[in-house]
Amino acid sequence: MGFFHELLKIVAALVGLPLTLAGFLGAFVGFGMVLMAIFGEEVDFGIGVVLILGGILSLTIGTILGKFARGDYD
Repeated sequence: MGFFHELLKIVAALVGLPLTLAGFLGAFVGFGMVLMAIFGEEVDFGIGVVLILGGILSLTIGTILGKFARGDYD
């Protein structure tokens, strides 16, 4: 069981880090799109909101996987 547990921790780390980074990027791009839509640029406000929500979800999942990869089960 130890080998598979360590393998699962490695996979969680390899998946969690890109999810966390993509979450930051998505949230910042979405926030920028919402600000541009508020100040009158020709961008879609709804897509910005969806990017923000997707970024938050991605950050949450990436953080949970990162905690699992570190062995922090609290």
